[in-house]
Amino acid sequence: MKNIVGGEISEYTKLQADSREQALQRMIQDAQRMGADAIVSARITTSMVMQGASEILVYGTAVKLK
Repeated sequence: MKNIVGGEISEYTKLQADSREQALQRMIQDAQRMGADAIVSARITTSMVMQGASEILVYGTAVKLK
């Protein structure tokens, strides 16, 4: 109903926040597996794939400090 009338769909908002957190954690785990000490220039991009569905892309540069 909110999709038709408008307004925030709180369940969808929570799902988006959880998905962003999961994507960030995956990026951190990947960097740790590569032996990185830090991630620089991290970016989060969200785009609508279709109505009611979106994708989240998280990326950055894993670096090893001397």
